[in-house]
Amino acid sequence: MNNLIIYIIPILIAYLIGSIPTGIILGKIWKKKDIRMHGSGSIGATNITRTLGIKAGIIVLIIDILKGAIGVGISIVISDNEWISTISGLFVITGHIIPIFAKFRGGKGVATAIGVITIIYPLGLIGVLIGIITILFTRIVSLGSIVGSISCVVIMLISFIFIKNGSSIWDFIFFIIAGIIILISHHENILRLINGKENKILIKK
Repeated sequence: MNNLIIYIIPILIAYLIGSIPTGIILGKIWKKKDIRMHGSGSIGATNITRTLGIKAGIIVLIIDILKGAIGVGISIVISDNEWISTISGLFVITGHIIPIFAKFRGGKGVATAIGVITIIYPLGLIGVLIGIITILFTRIVSLGSIVGSISCVVIMLISFIFIKNGSSIWDFIFFIIAGIIILISHHENILRLINGKENKILIKK
């Protein structure tokens, strides 16, 4: 029973941390707005930037990244089982996408996933960099998020197959499932990209 509690607690904590609706909280403090009623309705950094401005967007982005890092970091402190860290990482991302504190309507999970990757497998940040470059060239955040997610999976696959001790099976499982989760969260964006209707975001120098 005690072992079961040790397994469940870090996963539950990760989900609850992921569920903290940073965008909603900042929207109400910053402009007294419910961000879900504006723009795309997402509580993530992209919609915050479009609705409240770049400063608010950066704050939300940083906090959402920290949510991922803290959520999985706590699991590492509580348990030395690597699979617990993997599941906690997935749950903190899921919490951001389906937050219990915001009627299960959240963001896309990308920023939170970056936080998780930073802790469990920093080499995956190369994929994040590829995503950022894609955004800078296309000004389409969703495209950069999708390209970055796929790049992370490819990098992990290469590392898992070709680099000795480069990654573990649990790292591999995390990247595959997290990539699928993020792609699913972007299903509407993917349809708009296919139809050439996805919005661009203004990136000021």
